Amino acid sequence: MMELATEYLKPGISPSRFAGIAYSIAVFVPEANDFFDNDPASSADLNDLKEQFEAQGHQFHMTTHNAELSVSSSAYRLLGEKKIDAAVVFDPSIDDKLVDELVNRGIPYLVTNGRSYDRSQNFIDYDNRKGASDVIHYLHGLGHRKIGLIAGPSRHLVNENRLRGCRDAYRELGLEWDDSRVLTGAFDPGHGYQTVKGMVAEHPDITAIFAFNDMIAFGAMKGLSELKLKIPKDVSLVGFDDLKLSEFMMPPLTTVRRFRYDISQLIVKIITELITNKYISEVNISLKTELIERESCGKVK
Repeated sequence: MMELATEYLKPGISPSRFAGIAYSIAVFVPEANDFFDNDPASSADLNDLKEQFEAQGHQFHMTTHNAELSVSSSAYRLLGEKKIDAAVVFDPSIDDKLVDELVNRGIPYLVTNGRSYDRSQNFIDYDNRKGASDVIHYLHGLGHRKIGLIAGPSRHLVNENRLRGCRDAYRELGLEWDDSRVLTGAFDPGHGYQTVKGMVAEHPDITAIFAFNDMIAFGAMKGLSELKLKIPKDVSLVGFDDLKLSEFMMPPLTTVRRFRYDISQLIVKIITELITNKYISEVNISLKTELIERESCGKVK
């Protein structure tokens, strides 16, 4: 993974020459989040990131922010104190103002868990768009044409990128897009449980469901069971994240794997370079995802 980073960096000052220097790193997360209760994949990312920064002797400050970056927010106050050397923007929203503020203040930064395709910015992120596109192509290959999408929060870029990936695949496959088959909500099992019941009631012809994370898929499994629908005999189901629990579900869940325990080391490496190496103009690193095929999907009857 470290070899990957060097491909994106121009020659300059090596952080190893600054051994012993501790930096103050701010990690900004959305104001309204449920990472630690209902989204273990994001929670694991943040915990691992904290461990990696602190292992290098750096100070780790996690604070919340809203898309508008209001002057009363804790994020704005932290920026105003001018005590941080760099920032990581985790799970940004659409039209998020934080990156602009960091650029205006000359603070090195990285965006992760939701990059923007519509603007220039520093990012290290999984290719959520390609991962979602692969799911639709996979289901299409099994004969599915009526697919329901149980998406995450509508204003979050990570959700938007997965939705764009689905649209890409629909366009490439010549499928007709239907907004009524896309339902957004929190990245938690309650959303999957409640939504799948309404989705099946409104669209009884659905043969496959793509849940935008595994937690949503777990809730959908319970809802489908209560509707007496068998997976994958009646409905195929796919998740995203490949949580450890996914392979132990009944049936084991087909999902998209993110290699989340490698990305933190890369973020720490690049953030340090951005602080010390003034020759870097922009960092764009997209990490691959992988579709993990298990027993929750089957061919259309």
